[in-house]
Amino acid sequence: MKKILFLLSVITLLSFNTQEPKTVTLTFTVEELQIVYDALGELPAKKVETIRYKIFTEANRQLSDTIKKK
Repeated sequence: MKKILFLLSVITLLSFNTQEPKTVTLTFTVEELQIVYDALGELPAKKVETIRYKIFTEANRQLSDTIKKK
């Protein structure tokens, strides 16, 4: 009985680690994105700083690509 419970526990733990995180793509104007970025800045840093950094780097990358193409 203990072996069966152990085996089920191991299978359960391993099954959750193989799932890919889901992503969502949204489109914002620069002004809308700035509002979201500023609003995130009002929340505790340890919860949102990685999201703010991701917004900052991705926005800079996309905006610099636009400038280079012109």
